[in-house]
Parts: sequence; structure tokens; C-alpha cells
Amino acid sequence: MSSVIERRASGSAAETLARVESARAVRPGAAVFLLTSLGGFLVSLDVSIANSLLPAIGADFHTADRAALSWIITGYAIVFAAVLVPAGRLADRAGRRRVYLGGLITFGVGSALCGGAPNLPLLLSGRILQGVGAAAASPASLGLLLAASDARHRSRYTARWTGAAALGICLGPLVGGLLTTAASWRWAFLVNVPIVLIAVTAAPRVLPETPRHPGRHLPDPIGAVLLALGAAALTLGISEATTWGLADARTLGCLVAGAVLATVFTRRCSRVDDPLLDLRLLKQRSFALTTITTFLYACGFFGMLLTFVLFLVGPWHLSLVQTGLALLPMGGVVVTMTTRVGDLAGAIGFRTPLAVGSGCMAAGLLLSAWVDDGSQFSWTWLVLVALIGVGIGLCYPLLGAAAVAGLHHADLAAATAVNQCARQIGAALGVAVAVAVLGPVNPASIGRFHVTWIVCAGFCALAAVAASLMPRTSTARRSAQ
Repeated sequence: MSSVIERRASGSAAETLARVESARAVRPGAAVFLLTSLGGFLVSLDVSIANSLLPAIGADFHTADRAALSWIITGYAIVFAAVLVPAGRLADRAGRRRVYLGGLITFGVGSALCGGAPNLPLLLSGRILQGVGAAAASPASLGLLLAASDARHRSRYTARWTGAAALGICLGPLVGGLLTTAASWRWAFLVNVPIVLIAVTAAPRVLPETPRHPGRHLPDPIGAVLLALGAAALTLGISEATTWGLADARTLGCLVAGAVLATVFTRRCSRVDDPLLDLRLLKQRSFALTTITTFLYACGFFGMLLTFVLFLVGPWHLSLVQTGLALLPMGGVVVTMTTRVGDLAGAIGFRTPLAVGSGCMAAGLLLSAWVDDGSQFSWTWLVLVALIGVGIGLCYPLLGAAAVAGLHHADLAAATAVNQCARQIGAALGVAVAVAVLGPVNPASIGRFHVTWIVCAGFCALAAVAASLMPRTSTARRSAQ
């Protein structure tokens, strides 16, 4: 009897000690959270800043049409998607802090090149370099944060990290407008350089290095090339369709080439030993539906973000600063919700928040299509933007968390890579579709904006359907058990 009591007491003591050790790791230090979240914030900020800068860049590079300028956004997203997985695996091999710092430095060099670019080709080269740096910094920063957090609270901190990224996207138009008005659009890129320098100086003192795994191989490089070329071909064909014509040989050639490359890429991922994307994860219903939701949501979200800026600057004739302020309620709602949405998903699961959030975005976009079609700003706009902000606040922080919740530790890196890749490819194709539907813009083309928003609402509605099909059982609860 006494031995039983002793075993129970010993077990209870061990459990208590485990809980104490776990509690110590639940909350990473504020400096760790800020420095790792900075990576997600910066790479996302430069997506939405680029949206707000297109009118000003177009005025300087007046020979470039809207389809050419859109590559400032889509080129960044495509390179990000293609380099993301090799960079994440390199972080496991060489140490996440080392790769994070290398990514930030590359991002800063690309920012400097963008800021000083005398022409569009060099600007696009800088954006590609930024995409490489972003692909290295993003997974490494999240990996550093999760390494400092307790596994049971992984979804919560993933949601908060993603919330910082969502904040960067929402603040981008205002920051870009302020910098462009005060100085030049070039400073919207150059401002990254001192921020990167501060982060690179502070990170070695604050962020502990993770263990290295030099024996791990880098994923299939041919797969990365196939993914980039396929996405680029599809994006080019879609964005230029209105200029070349749907039946033009160039349009059809790009679309066919993109489809063929996508097929070859998928088959290669299923056959090579170390694929770029681990497609076996898609056999899990919850993860597959999360990935589909992420892709569709990204198509609608990034298409909306670009066309909102063009609408406010174009038909409503707002300045870039006024445009940023008109979109600010969206960011305010997102910031307010980010601190709570992770706990909400932990209580009720991911299905309902993602379905409701995507539905709110679809509703806001559909209502925006019937907003005052006059030539001046309408206060109704702020209400609609706030409604869309509710959708962003529910979806953007949770999509990444939903992708990793309930998975085995060994699958976390692969799941994060597939999810972020789906988001970046969705962003590129969503922008391309928006550019194609919008066509040439002039102050009287409000109806084209309405059609574009209806298309974006369709993407978000499909995302809501995909989210509603997720298993009823909360993946958040399963991961905590």
C-alpha cells in the first residue's frame, strides 16, 4: 500500500514539475516576441505598401502599364512561395537565428535596391531580392518564437505572430501614403533599411540559437524552379489577358504552360524522396480544407487590397494619405481582435471563426459593390471597411494556426510551408485576376471596380464554404490534449 502511495506521490510530483516547466515556456519574453514578430510584420507590410505605391511608381515610370506594375506585387509573392520551403529547411540545418538574420539582411539589401532603382526592371529585381529575404526570415522567425513557447500554446502564439503580419498589411497603405507624401515612394522601401539594422544588431543578444541538424537535406531544387515558373506563367497569362486578348496565342500559351508546369510539379512532389511540398499532408481532411481556404481567401483578400487603393486614389480622387486613413478602420479592427481570436479558436475550434470571417469579407465586398457611386468619399465606406476588418481579424491570424494545430511535431515545418505557399500563390493569382477584370482604369470606370469586388467576394465565399466543411471536432482542442 505504501509503495502505491509513494508511486502516486512521485507521479504527482513529476506532473507538477512538468506543469511548472511548461509554464515557464508558455510565454516567451517580450523582446523575443517583438523581434520574431518583426519578421512577419515587415514582410507583410511591404506587400500592402507596394499596393499603395503603384500610382506614384506609375507616374515616375510612365511607360509601364498596370499589368507590368502589378509584377511589383506578384513577383514578390511568387519568389516568396518558391524559396519558402528551401529556406525553412535551411533554417533547420544551419540554425534558425542565423537564417533569420540572413533573411533580414537580404530583405534590407533588396529594399535599398528598390529605393534607388532608376527603372522598373531594377525595381522588380529589388522586389525579387526582397522576396528571397522574406522567404528566409518568415519561417525562421516563427520557428524561433515557437521554440520559446510551450507546445500546448503553439496555436495561440502562431495566431499572434500572424496577427502582427496582418497588422503590417493593414497599416501598409497609410505608411506608404505618409512616406510618399512627405518625401517619395522610394522612402517606403528605404525605411526598411534602418529597421533591419536595428533588428540585426539586437537579435544575437535576445534570440537564442536553435539546434542545428546538418544531416538534413535541402528539398528538391527542381521543384522550386517548376513552382516559380508555373506560377509566373499563370500570373502573366491572367494579368495580360485583357491586353493581349483571351484568344491570343500568348495568353493561351502562358495558361497552358502554367497548367503543364503545375501538373509536372505536383507529380514530382509525389515521387521524389525530398519534395518541395509534402503533399501527403493533403490526405488529412482538416489540413486539406485549411489549405484550400487559405488559397481562396488569399485570392480575394489581395485582389481586394489592390483594387481598394486604386479605387480611392482613382474615382474618389483621394490622396495617398487619405487613402491610408480610409482603410485604417480595417487595421484597427484587426488589432483589436488579434489578441482574442487565438483564445476563441482554442475554445470553439477553427471552423466557425474561419467560415464567419470569410463570410464577413464576402458580405463587405458585395456591399462595397453598391456603395455610393458618386465621385466623392462616402462615410458608408468606413462601416464596410470595418466589416471587412472583422473578416480579416477572424481569418488571417487563424489560417496559419489552423494549419499546424493537431499535427505531429515532425509535420509542423512541412505544414507551415504548404500553408504559406498556398497563401502566396493565392496572392499572386488574386492580384492577376483583379488586374485582368479591372482592365484600364479611368475616373468613370466605377462599374469595373464593382465587378472586381464581386469576383473577390466570390473567392471569399468559396473560402467560407471550404472552412465550413472542416471537421466539427476542434483541432485546437485535439492538439491541447
